[in-house]
Amino acid sequence: MAQETMNEFLQQVGTVLYRYLRKRGLPHEDAEDIMQDTCYKFLLHKDGIQSDKVMSWLFRVATNQFYDLKRKDTRHPTMNVDDVPLLSLTDIPEISILQKERSISIRDTLETLSEFHQELLILKFELKLSYKNISSLLNKNENTLKTHVARAKERFIKNFKEDL
Repeated sequence: MAQETMNEFLQQVGTVLYRYLRKRGLPHEDAEDIMQDTCYKFLLHKDGIQSDKVMSWLFRVATNQFYDLKRKDTRHPTMNVDDVPLLSLTDIPEISILQKERSISIRDTLETLSEFHQELLILKFELKLSYKNISSLLNKNENTLKTHVARAKERFIKNFKEDL
């Protein structure tokens, strides 16, 4: 019974980590590798992790592996926008092209921000996590995070308008 619960937990966490890594710009294979490696490391070290810090630990391990891969591997500095669209695409070719261009602009603008601000915006607006969840994931004060998210959002909007 406990094994089934652990498997369900790891499947749920794995899905969230995978989505997070894909939104950060990793291709499918790399995101899957990091997600699996993170879950494996969790199984090895689960006895030494405080129960209230599990999600924070998992996200931190995945994020650190993401940064390691990004530093080591220049083959995939960003993701192909066609793989995981930031906006839903329709079947109308003109709209599809315009939306792809807009998605590219959004991705380019996002990359002008610091890694921390990119992470915050993805967690808040792409993964739609609450401030409370983000706070526990990053081990930061909830009010401080609200301030950082607001600043990141302002910078994103300013940079996006400048690019237009």
